[in-house]
Amino acid sequence: MKKRKYQTRLLLLFCILLSFVSALGYGTWCHFAKQPAATADTITASQVQEHSQVSVHSSHAAKSPSATDNPLYILVNKDHKLPKHYKPDLVTLKNKKQVCSEMYRHLKEMWFDCEKAGPGYSISVVSAYRTAHKQSELLRDEIKKNERLGMTAKQAKKDALRTVAPAGYSEHETGLCVDITATDYQMLNEHQAETPENKWLRKHCADYGFILRYPKHKEKITGYQYESWHFRYVGKKAAKTITKKGITLEEYLEDY
Repeated sequence: MKKRKYQTRLLLLFCILLSFVSALGYGTWCHFAKQPAATADTITASQVQEHSQVSVHSSHAAKSPSATDNPLYILVNKDHKLPKHYKPDLVTLKNKKQVCSEMYRHLKEMWFDCEKAGPGYSISVVSAYRTAHKQSELLRDEIKKNERLGMTAKQAKKDALRTVAPAGYSEHETGLCVDITATDYQMLNEHQAETPENKWLRKHCADYGFILRYPKHKEKITGYQYESWHFRYVGKKAAKTITKKGITLEEYLEDY
């Protein structure tokens, strides 16, 4: 009798133990079954947050003034190099100079209107789009000229960079700017501003989407001395704002 009771208790204990082990095993299996497999495609919550932050940052950077979507506002100066793969769509003028197709129609209108504005008015586009190779040649020639004038190599280069940009840093490589002079006076010096044609251009250029790119008293901002002949196309809206406020393209883009 006692032996049967002992066996019964032992069997009951075994059943309880078996139930406990089964429950534990099922719970453990459920826990791991809910976890994703550790593969290279698995992205943790922290990684998802990291990817989101990168996307937001990239979106913000794309909207900064220096990376604006408007190609007419591209900024090229001594601190901003032309994008490596930049390639303008060019139109060739009758004098073989080339300009960006976006500005061609308005340049033509400004040209005709200027020459109709006064008796004997005549203008010439003496410089427009330049390749990087051409820009390098111009800088090299300017340095050599300075050396012939008695400057040291260091002085010659420093002086040349005041007026001639190195390749990749010249607005002329954008195709969006032109050097315009009176036809009967094609010197690029301070006397160009005294010609009636240049006075008309500086007064009316904004009506056609152009700005005087290197105005007086802005040398510290533009990096270049005053050039009354250098006109940059930015479109009518920006041109009128820049001209009205008496600011530069750099200052305009700061608030853009």
